[in-house]
Amino acid sequence: MWKSFLRERLSWILFVLIWLSVIDALLLLEYDIKVSSTSFWYLNLLTLCLLILFLLWRGIKERRFLKKLSLMLRNDAYDLQEMQPYVRTKAEEDMLSLLQHIDRVYRRQTHALHVQQREQQEYVTTWVHEIKTPLTAMKLLINAHRTELYKWPWLKDIEDEWMKIDGLVDQNLYSARLQYLEKDYQVQAVSLSELVFPNVAYFSKWCIEKKLHIDEKNLDILVYTDSKWMQFVVRQVLSNTIKYSPLEGKLSFFSEETPKYVKLFIADQGKGIPTQDLPRVFEKGFTGNAGRKTKGATGLGLYFSKKITDALGHRIEVNSLLHEGTTVILTFYKPNSFDNLSKM
Repeated sequence: MWKSFLRERLSWILFVLIWLSVIDALLLLEYDIKVSSTSFWYLNLLTLCLLILFLLWRGIKERRFLKKLSLMLRNDAYDLQEMQPYVRTKAEEDMLSLLQHIDRVYRRQTHALHVQQREQQEYVTTWVHEIKTPLTAMKLLINAHRTELYKWPWLKDIEDEWMKIDGLVDQNLYSARLQYLEKDYQVQAVSLSELVFPNVAYFSKWCIEKKLHIDEKNLDILVYTDSKWMQFVVRQVLSNTIKYSPLEGKLSFFSEETPKYVKLFIADQGKGIPTQDLPRVFEKGFTGNAGRKTKGATGLGLYFSKKITDALGHRIEVNSLLHEGTTVILTFYKPNSFDNLSKM
C-alpha cells in the first residue's frame, strides 16, 4: 500500500525536493545572505522531516478509507452509506459518489435480470405442462393400438420419437426448476426399488427391443432423498445405460449398505468410456466419442444428474472399462444423530 501511495505522490515529493534545492542554491550563491552551515543543514533536515510527517499523515488517512472500503466490498451485503464517516477529502467524496452510482446501476440491472430469469422459468414451466397434455394423449393412442403393430409398423417409430420428445421435455422442465431446487424438494424415506422400477417400466420398450436382461438385487433398502428429483436422475442414467448397451446385454441394479451410507449401482455391458473421457462425463454438453456417433445425444443428462445429486447432498460417480461396461454409483449418506436431533 505504501509503495503505491508514494508512487502516486511522487510529483509532490519531487516538487518539495526541487524547491528545497532552489532555496539551497540561493543560500549558497547569494553573498549578501550569511547562513551558518549548522542552520543550513537544520533547514534541510527540518523540511525533509515535515515532508515525511505530512506523507505519513496523508497515508494513514487514505489507508484507513481504502482499507474500510476494501473490507466492505468483500462482503456481499455491503452498504456504501457506511463509508460516509470515513470520507475526509473531496477526492474520497467523489470516489464514493462514483461507487454509489455504479452500485445503483448494478443493482438495477441485477434485479432486471432476476425478473427476466423468473419470467423465462415460468414460461418454460408453463410450456412444458401444456405440451405434456398432447404427449399424454399420444401415448394413450399408441397404447390403444399396440395390438395392431403388425398392421402399422410405423407406430413403433412414432413411439420411439415420442420417448425422445418426452425425455427432452422432462430435461427442459427440470433444467428450469434446478435453480429453485432448494425450495422444491422434500426429503423422505424412499426404497431404492421406488427409484429404479418406475424408470425400468418407462424404458421397457427399449429393453424389450434390445432383449436386455434385468438383474436386480437388494433394492428394498430405504434411503433419505427426494423421490421426484432422484427418479429423474436415475432416468437420465438409465437412458444412457440402455442407449449404449449391446443386444442381449445385461443391466444390473444392486446396492451396498454401510453404517454411513447406501450405494446404488447401475451397471451395463456396453462399450465403456475411454479413460481420458471419464473426468469430463459431468461437463455440460459433453457427449464423448460414443455420443458424437449417436443421433440426438445432448450431453445434458449426467450434467443435470451431478447438479441435482450435489444439491441434495448425495454423490454420483462413474466407473468404466473400455469394451467391458460402465457402472454408475449413486451414494446416499445416512442422517447422523445430530441431524435427527435437529429435526425434533
